[in-house]
Amino acid sequence: MTQADTRTVIAPLLTTAPADALAAYFALEHDPRRARLIVRADPAGRVAAFVAVCQTGMDLFRPLVVARGDDSIALRDALREALAPGRQYLFSIPPSARPDLEVVAHLHGEIMVATFALQRNDFKPVVNILVQTSRTPDGQLRASIPARGEGLAAEAGTSWISSRYAEVFVSVAESVRGRGLGRSVVSAVSAQVLDMGRIPLYMTALENEPSRRLALALGYHDTGARELTGACARR
Repeated sequence: MTQADTRTVIAPLLTTAPADALAAYFALEHDPRRARLIVRADPAGRVAAFVAVCQTGMDLFRPLVVARGDDSIALRDALREALAPGRQYLFSIPPSARPDLEVVAHLHGEIMVATFALQRNDFKPVVNILVQTSRTPDGQLRASIPARGEGLAAEAGTSWISSRYAEVFVSVAESVRGRGLGRSVVSAVSAQVLDMGRIPLYMTALENEPSRRLALALGYHDTGARELTGACARR
């Protein structure tokens, strides 16, 4: 089975909702040369689980693992094949899949992430003439504000862009936090994403109140979707 065929087979396990946006991108749309898919069926032959192991720009040494499945036996079997002994991975999974991953791997650095989405009619843009926009060689969006010395005071951008969504990240230098610079650069990137006809997603730790406030101030809404992220190593 080709990878294109495999992607067709696993697509029914994913929805178009924000809760599946990240998993759907990496399993179905990420560069096929940088993604490995493992699929398991139940005794009746129905596709019951998949695991995608992807090389990303987030961490050059730890591949990202995303998974979906409603059959614990099938999901655990797929995870055992997907994870190489002794290798470290990042993971992003539904909270309900945690027991299955924990059977197969040691978990650490776990964070519960909330997914916020932005619709154009709700957007409350911030205009800041200091913001500079650009694109990376691989087509990702960037918006930044230079620091007074060297480096950047604030930067936002897209981690990935799918046919429906784009995930927006932000980083602000500790010395200038609380001045609205993060909101300015996220606003710039969000506007670009909307202009591309995509829905901006902002994913942040559930307990990170300043980050949540930033999203809400721009018109993002909490979708209610939760994802468990962290690192793991095969047992």
